[in-house]
Amino acid sequence: MSTPLLLIGGSNIDYIGISQNKLISNVSNIGTISISFGGVMRNICENLARLNNNITFITAIGKDTLGQELKKQLIDLKVKIYSPNANLPSGSYLAINDNNHDLYSAICDNRIITQINKEFLIKHKNLFSQFEDICLDSNLDEETISYIINTYPNKKYYVDAISPTKVKKYKNFLNKLYLIKCNIHEAKELVGNALSPYDLTKELLNLGIKNVVISNGSHNIYYGNNLGIGVLEVKPVKDFENTTGCGDALTSGLINHLIRNHSLKEAVEFAHQLSIITLMSKSATTKEVEKFKNIE
Repeated sequence: MSTPLLLIGGSNIDYIGISQNKLISNVSNIGTISISFGGVMRNICENLARLNNNITFITAIGKDTLGQELKKQLIDLKVKIYSPNANLPSGSYLAINDNNHDLYSAICDNRIITQINKEFLIKHKNLFSQFEDICLDSNLDEETISYIINTYPNKKYYVDAISPTKVKKYKNFLNKLYLIKCNIHEAKELVGNALSPYDLTKELLNLGIKNVVISNGSHNIYYGNNLGIGVLEVKPVKDFENTTGCGDALTSGLINHLIRNHSLKEAVEFAHQLSIITLMSKSATTKEVEKFKNIE
C-alpha cells in the first residue's frame, strides 16, 4: 500500500450525450445518452483507489439514490469518505459530445460542494495530521482553499485546475503547490495569453510551483520542475470513445507516480498511458486502469 492520500473535491453524476450525426444548434439531435459516476476529484479518487492507493476522500454527496450508489462504489474500493450532511442534490454534470466524441458543451450543477467549508473542515481537523500529501480540485470555494493551505502550509498540495475560470482561485497560492496539472487554456489564465506551452511552463515554475504539467488535447504535453522542462510527444488516437475524464486520468497518474518518488518524466509517461485507456472508455473512469495497480 502506498503513501496515504487525502483528496478534497467534487463528486458528480455524469450525463453524457453523444450525437449520432454532426451537431445542429437549436434542434433535438439523435444520439445516445449514458449515466455514470464522475466529478474531477471523484474520478481521480477512483483511479487512485484502483491503482492500490490508500485514499481518504472529503467530498459532498447528496442523499439521493444515485449519490448513495456513487458513495457505495467508492467504499467498495476501500475509500474512506467524509461528506457533509446536506439537504441538496448530488452534483451533476451534463456533457454534449459531437459525433467525433469531442466535447461540444457542458453544464455542471455542483451547489452541494459549498458544504465543504471551513466549519466542516474544522470538525475534521484531526484528519489533516495524518497526511503529508493532499489533492485539491478547483471546484472548492476560494475561502475553503485559503483555509486549507494557510492552516496546513507544510503539506504537499496536488491541484487539478479543472477550468480557466475555476483555477483563478489558486492565483494567490501558486508558490504553495507541489503539482499543478492544467491544460493550455488554464495555464494562460494564470500567466498570460501570448505565451507558448514551453514559456507557460517556465512562467508557472517561476511563480513557485514545484512541478508543472500542461496538456493540450491531442497535442504534446509539457512538464517541468527544478531539473528542467521536458516534452512528451502525443500521437493522435483514432476511434476513441469519450474525452470526459481523460484529464482526470492524467492527474491520477501523475499523483500515483510522484508519491512513489518517480521522476516527473516517468510520472508524465505513466499518466499519459492512463489517459489513453480512459479515452477508449465510454465513461470517465474504467476498471482497465487496474492492470497497472502493481507497478511501483
